[in-house]
Amino acid sequence: MFGLKSKKIIIPSPLNGDVIDISKLSDPVFSDDILGKGIAILPKSGRIISPADALITMMFDTGHAVSLETETGVELLIHVGIDTVKLKGAHYTICKNTDDKVKAGDVLMTFDAEAIAAEGYETVTPVVVCNPDKFKSVSFVQEGPIKEGEPLITLKI
Repeated sequence: MFGLKSKKIIIPSPLNGDVIDISKLSDPVFSDDILGKGIAILPKSGRIISPADALITMMFDTGHAVSLETETGVELLIHVGIDTVKLKGAHYTICKNTDDKVKAGDVLMTFDAEAIAAEGYETVTPVVVCNPDKFKSVSFVQEGPIKEGEPLITLKI
């Protein structure tokens, strides 16, 4: 038993941007961890990639959000913007569908952040672990710049 290290799952960032603490968001559904434990990213690009090999459990028909279950059992919600469901799909392009199996790096959706902001919506993107109780711990990178594919979330099994 000596020398055993706890196993970790690393979830990379699904987009380029600046990491901020989710508690700073204006929407209590995210800031109060109602859907799970998460982190938020202010986008610097207009695309969301799959952070891992996964099954899309729900691609919202408005294109503003996607739920995934990774091959390692992590349930993720990636939600582009706050209250952006009200845009009814405007400024979003869906690239994958519910029940699609995707590989890490596959583009899930694209969006026009400038157009979304011009309509008065925040583009901050929460990335939420919806099943945090399945893991011993869930931790996040520090605030600051991040590129897609760089480590964002660490889960201990």
